[in-house]
Amino acid sequence: MRMPPPVAPSGDPDERNYKSPKFSLGTLTTITIYHDYLCPWCWAGWIHAVRLKQEFGVTFDWRGAELIPPGMAYEPGPPTPVDPNAPPKPPSRFDLFLQSEGIELPTPRPSFVRTHSALLGAEYARTQGPEMADAYHEAIYRAYWERREDIADLAVLARLGAGIGLDPDALRASIVSEEFDEMILPYDDDAYANGIRHVPSFIFNGEELVAEAPYSTLAAATERFLVRAAKFKKE
Repeated sequence: MRMPPPVAPSGDPDERNYKSPKFSLGTLTTITIYHDYLCPWCWAGWIHAVRLKQEFGVTFDWRGAELIPPGMAYEPGPPTPVDPNAPPKPPSRFDLFLQSEGIELPTPRPSFVRTHSALLGAEYARTQGPEMADAYHEAIYRAYWERREDIADLAVLARLGAGIGLDPDALRASIVSEEFDEMILPYDDDAYANGIRHVPSFIFNGEELVAEAPYSTLAAATERFLVRAAKFKKE
C-alpha cells in the first residue's frame, strides 16, 4: 500500500526511492512531474511547466518515469515507407492536442535514445537546487528535441551540465556510479503499481494527478494547489 503524502519534503532520500516503504509520489506542498525526455507528450508537458512557472511562480519536483528502463529490450521499427498516392492520415489525438495548445513539435523527430543517464543526471542537478534542476531539464529537452543531440552520451550530458553551471566531472561521476538509480521509477510495472500510467503526470499536493492535459486544466489545478499548499504551510 502506498504511503500517504508527507506535508513537505523531509530530505529523506527514501521518500524518492521507489523501492522504499517510505516512497511517496509527492508531498502536500509540492507539484511533482513524472516524465521522460524520450516522450513527445513530455516535450509539450515541459513547455506547459515553463508557462506555469512564469504565470504562477511555482517550482517543480521533477522525477523520472523511464519508459525504456535498463534491461528492457527495445528497438524502434523501420521507418514507414512514404506512399505519395496514399490519402492523408487523419490527425492523431496527439496531433489534435498540439494544434489546440499551439505547440509545435520539432521536426524531424529525433532518433530513439535511452534516457537512463540523462535522468540520473537530472537527479544530481536536483541536489544543486530547484532552479538548477529546471535549467537542467530545459537544457536536455532542448538538446534532444530541438537539436537532436544524443542525450545518452556522457560527453554530451557533461557539456550541457557545464553550460548551466554544473560541475561536469561531478555530474559525470554521479551518472557513472548510478548514485540515484532507485529514484527513477521504471515503466511499466513499478510505475503502474504507483499510479503513474502516463507521462507526463503532474501530481498536485501529492494527491491530485493530471496527465497529458491541456494548459487550462493544469492552470486550474495549480490554482487549487496554491490554496491547499498555503493552508498546509500555515498548519
